[in-house]
Amino acid sequence: MAVDLFDTRTMLAMLEQMKPARSFLLDTFFSRTEESTSKYVDIDIIKGKRRLAPFVNPKHQGKMVERIGYTTRSYEPPYIKPKVITTADEALRRSAGETMYGSAKTAMDKAEELLAKDLVDLDNMITRREEWMASQLLQTGKVAIVGDGVNDEIDFGMDANHIITLAGADLWSAATATPLEDLRTWRRLIQKDSGLTPNVCVMGSSAIDAFLAHASVTGQLDTRRIDLGQIDPATYPNGSIYYGRIKDVAMDLWVYDEWYLDDSSGTETAMTDPKKVILGSTVAKTARHYGAIQDVEFPGDVSVSRFPKSWIEKDPSRRILMVQSAPLVSLHQVDAFAAAKVLT
Repeated sequence: MAVDLFDTRTMLAMLEQMKPARSFLLDTFFSRTEESTSKYVDIDIIKGKRRLAPFVNPKHQGKMVERIGYTTRSYEPPYIKPKVITTADEALRRSAGETMYGSAKTAMDKAEELLAKDLVDLDNMITRREEWMASQLLQTGKVAIVGDGVNDEIDFGMDANHIITLAGADLWSAATATPLEDLRTWRRLIQKDSGLTPNVCVMGSSAIDAFLAHASVTGQLDTRRIDLGQIDPATYPNGSIYYGRIKDVAMDLWVYDEWYLDDSSGTETAMTDPKKVILGSTVAKTARHYGAIQDVEFPGDVSVSRFPKSWIEKDPSRRILMVQSAPLVSLHQVDAFAAAKVLT
């Protein structure tokens, strides 16, 4: 029996083999994924307290203590459904790089190539949107969901003192600044509020330049990344650069260079603010949740992160390919992170 190229099972298999767009923040801080068949996702926001067990006389009754630890919030994952149109003319046209004469490619061959390319593009768009959501969460603790028929905000309740803005003599561009002391202060803040120790520091391109140029930072990076006094960064395929370990605060220092096309301005925009520093713990409880696919052709008892589908419209003749997803990038231990703008 012949396999339909545009069968959902075939497209799902193809999606599973594709390499996503750059996703350093997702891979570093949101590695856990959870897929569900429900429209809403309940998330436990964990904010504990360091209580001491009370003293009592051994002949008295035990002291009753309050049960605390987390609050539960219900969120509806935002919905994403980009689609692309393929016409018969595109399958008959010469594809990029194809020889002009004597090509062995049939119209079906070109249709397969177009399907694969379009699936990659749509999947990358969704992954890039998830990475954008992760970036917004790490920098502000919330995400604005704005689009056709939707205008909402998902707020995980990051405390205001975890969103820092330096000014005046404290700016890292000033000779009076104390970058290492700032990192120590923010590290202690995270430890105090969450009970976790941040082990990763992600700096924007401008922030890292100011940090490394500051006189007080000289000699503080791990010597394994130092060669005759010069920092020897290591580049990784996900768009990040590892600069070494900041011994003073026991954190790995990364720089992340990635951009996206802004919806409103139409300009290339940095995924993370070049003037900001993000501190976080890779062991904090976070997740990429995926809600239900709201499509009558989707089997309701199955949970997936992506649902591709294809259909034909007869007049005008064209095939439409669409990939649906309901992602929610979430911070369960929101106090395990902090962001600071260190330059104007």
